[in-house]
Amino acid sequence: MFRYVMESSDQPQPVPAPQPAPPRRTAGCLATLGLTFIAALIIAGIVVWKLVDASSGLAQQGLSFFSGLPERFQQQHITETFRESVTRIDPTHGDILEVATLEADETVSKFDMKTLFNDVLYLGSTFSEIKVPAVYRFHIKITDDWKLSTDGNVVTVVAPVIRPTLPPAIRTERMEKRSESGWLRFNKKESLAELEKNLTPTLERRAGSPGKIKQVREPGRKAVAEFVQRWLLKEDQWKPGSFGAIVVVFADEPEAKDLVKAKALPATLRL
Repeated sequence: MFRYVMESSDQPQPVPAPQPAPPRRTAGCLATLGLTFIAALIIAGIVVWKLVDASSGLAQQGLSFFSGLPERFQQQHITETFRESVTRIDPTHGDILEVATLEADETVSKFDMKTLFNDVLYLGSTFSEIKVPAVYRFHIKITDDWKLSTDGNVVTVVAPVIRPTLPPAIRTERMEKRSESGWLRFNKKESLAELEKNLTPTLERRAGSPGKIKQVREPGRKAVAEFVQRWLLKEDQWKPGSFGAIVVVFADEPEAKDLVKAKALPATLRL
């Protein structure tokens, strides 16, 4: 469509009509930006959710790790770890763990009687006696068989048997000796000398007797528990959340077999 405009010429000239203005795109751009922003938020939310979920799993694993004990301190591994640690000690010098000392006044005596003609004629008797304080020491061998197990924060130790450290010490300065013989016996010196000669072997036999072992079992139990505690401290395992109690039984005690069969625990020794 054309308009006619009058110019200097008297003849009308055709003039093109102005083009319509292009439509505004402001509203469309805002909508696009809004949708893009919403999509970005959704994607970011998904990414954050995944990261939180993953970190939560890692956190749970971490808490599980710290709340539990290291694998090498679990059941079958704790005995192996203990053996690897303590058997590095030189067996020539460090194989002995002294667990108890006992001092006792010992009396050793000897009596003999002599007769003739099938006990018709009594020739008298000789009695000899020695009294002496003896110091007994007891130990366990570190290189003997040990068994350790865990139950929560309790470590159960089946320790090697208690052994006497031989020979026992004799306090000779406090030794008392006496010997008496009958009217037709003249061997009291010989009898006393023989008794003194056999004094050490006699006390060695007494050192390993069930009675003596029973006397030192409880102090020996405490000494073993302290030994294991020191090892756990060295391994950074004696603390809240790890181990806090130690049960000790010796291999020759009935409880040691019960632990294997029924896992029955004796009274816990808490340090």
